[in-house]
Amino acid sequence: MRIKLLLDVHVSPEVATALKRHFPHLDVRSIHETDWATLPDEVLLELLDVENRVLVTRDVNTMPGHTKARIAAGKTYAGVIYADSKKLRQTDTRGLIRRLIEVLEKHGDEDFNCRSGWL
Repeated sequence: MRIKLLLDVHVSPEVATALKRHFPHLDVRSIHETDWATLPDEVLLELLDVENRVLVTRDVNTMPGHTKARIAAGKTYAGVIYADSKKLRQTDTRGLIRRLIEVLEKHGDEDFNCRSGWL
């Protein structure tokens, strides 16, 4: 699997565990395993771009603006997968896992550079 993921602060670390169980070779980390949880979004996107790691986030309010600002400034970002709480409740961890598995099965070998997707 080509894609690498970072699960943002509002995504349960158990999602990473479940994805690793389903895809043993998937490089997926929870932000809770790092010291990045308190970084501003702009800094986080820069770090993820360097690592070529796609962000899975529930931040559908400010993150789209940050990715657009990077593109406008001539910068790239590694990709973002949004979990919209209106379509996928915050408490629906199983639903989030199921949708991520579907996305990874379909797009896991693709380059996500400067792409965004919605669950």
